[in-house]
Amino acid sequence: MNSNQELVQSQRLALKLSPQMIQSINLLTLPVFELRERILDEAEKNPALEIVSDSGLEASDDMYTNSAETKSGDASSSFLQFLENQPAKEETLQEHLLAQLLETDLPPEDRLLAESIIQNLDEHGFHFVAPEALYEELFAVKSLDGAQKAQLESVLNIIRNFDPPGTAFDNAYQSLLFQAEKKAAPPLVMELLKNHFEELSNMRVSTFQKRFPAYSAAEISEAFDFIKTLEPFPAREFGGADVQFIVPDVYVYKVDSDSPEIDDHFAVICEEKGLPVLKLSPLFLDIAKNKDNAAKESAFVNEQLKDAEWFLNGLGRRNQTLVKVTREIVRRQKAFFLGFATAPSPLRMSEIAQALDIHEATVSRITSGKYLQCSAGIFALRYFFTNAAVTKTESTNGSASVFSKEEVKNRIKQLIDEAEKSGKKLSDEKISKKLEEYGMSVARRTVSKYRAELKIQSSYDR
Repeated sequence: MNSNQELVQSQRLALKLSPQMIQSINLLTLPVFELRERILDEAEKNPALEIVSDSGLEASDDMYTNSAETKSGDASSSFLQFLENQPAKEETLQEHLLAQLLETDLPPEDRLLAESIIQNLDEHGFHFVAPEALYEELFAVKSLDGAQKAQLESVLNIIRNFDPPGTAFDNAYQSLLFQAEKKAAPPLVMELLKNHFEELSNMRVSTFQKRFPAYSAAEISEAFDFIKTLEPFPAREFGGADVQFIVPDVYVYKVDSDSPEIDDHFAVICEEKGLPVLKLSPLFLDIAKNKDNAAKESAFVNEQLKDAEWFLNGLGRRNQTLVKVTREIVRRQKAFFLGFATAPSPLRMSEIAQALDIHEATVSRITSGKYLQCSAGIFALRYFFTNAAVTKTESTNGSASVFSKEEVKNRIKQLIDEAEKSGKKLSDEKISKKLEEYGMSVARRTVSKYRAELKIQSSYDR
């Protein structure tokens, strides 16, 4: 074994996490509908845990009791019809990638890192939080050394080669380059992607032929056709915010109260009604207290009780973190929750992490796949993290005006809709200039990017 291999091996041994730590981290990522199954599995596996009550099961019992009052044949027919009418659940990107991860042979630490990276991907398949930050929080290191960077890059490369290829990058530019290299793209394609990426919003052969006189019109057209086979947003075909049935993980209510438990006149309540309530088994507690039990029996009981306590504490930390993070989101997005703003204000996960003195990766995990219900509707928690998109360099009062990405995208859609109603087509350049009138300094290439995210074709193709 050479020195580099020894270094990597020693590094991985130093980063070894206990099963309890892995369990606590995984609990943070689970949305409420998955958390219920996880609780039931743990209660079945660990005899030191008892289910005190299960409101979800009681609701099912009520359904069957009510059905029994009708004829059994009618009830059965109605239930089958109900099932047949339910739309199939759309697979999410995370589910698709995690299924492939299960088939991949990895060391436990690499597997946990891969799971964290997958849960950290946004609706396009790109990173929410920098993967380096995930690594630092996961393994409690301040900065990555050479071996750790190599380990992270190795895990990232595994995910990037999953189906769909090109996820786990920072942006579409990096993803397209990776996909092109994976498909052994011809030199002209690589040249266009690397050095003319911003100009590819308008793929006109005549325009590019002037810049590449060494290539024929047919060769340039073939390069364009190749690029069109690549996917700028790898997660486009997967479910996410558009799934038809969503169970909120947390509720936000406007209340009139001066209670210290109520922050900014909003109550934040974690969903627990549909979850089984657990407690430590009184029998196991009695056995643990009895000193007359055989050593072997006591060791088993104590081990089960320890695991049960870890699980209960992990559940508590998950719910406390979810409520704390949501309260801070509500506090910073108060205008939206009061109905004064149509879109959230610019907000980064790092701001929430700093305010709560927790790691940014923890914010990423606790908001992954979870939904909030308020008077305005149901929203993914990550909807409220919208990066500052543009800044007006000088406003009337001399201060800067910052707009969220969602606000800019909404304005772009509005401009395009209004123009097309009057029979006009706005180019990205014209949209950029019109946005200036609203104090939004947005470059043409950024307009092109946001328009693509809105799934609106260019003016040439519309």
